Amino acid sequence: MVAFEAVVRDARGKGVARKLRRSGYIPAVIYGGDFGSKAIAVKASTVQKYLKGLVREAHVWKINIEGIGVRDVIVKDVQKHPVTGEILHIDFYELVATRTVSLAVPLKFVGECIGVKKGGTLEIIRNEIEIECLPKDIVEEIEVDVSSLDIGDTLFVRDIKVPEGIRIALEPDEPVVTVVTVEEEEEIKETSAEE
Repeated sequence: MVAFEAVVRDARGKGVARKLRRSGYIPAVIYGGDFGSKAIAVKASTVQKYLKGLVREAHVWKINIEGIGVRDVIVKDVQKHPVTGEILHIDFYELVATRTVSLAVPLKFVGECIGVKKGGTLEIIRNEIEIECLPKDIVEEIEVDVSSLDIGDTLFVRDIKVPEGIRIALEPDEPVVTVVTVEEEEEIKETSAEE
């Protein structure tokens, strides 16, 4: 299903962007594909429908660009007005079936943690990881089982199981989640507040 309808735009600048928004379009750019970088304008109605809330990079969308056709893309960046939250600009990255893509994928922590049952707190250090894969292997989230973690245990990047075809683009020794005591949690909060 096509999520976004778009047209190619020639002119750029703040004045042009305002005119586009008044006529029901949002300025955008698409890059990464075979035709390089192109300035486009996306129908605001489709943008408001699909990009209202949290936008995950790891979701594949279809965009139909008039005169070019339907392309598979991911949303790399959404610029919003700081006060109104209105979408001002979007960066789309076109996926090419044979080309590896880098993107951030959310982590979904599952399981009842042994350390939490004993009174500890699950301290999440990373809630997403950078991966590299072909477009066909993109996943919208990666499950991380924390049930075996006890108080004082840490789960590292190297411990995350990913589907075949996906490579984690982070150092294996980077911590992802740890189980701390209530006292340690207080210390972490105090240290964060001082920095």
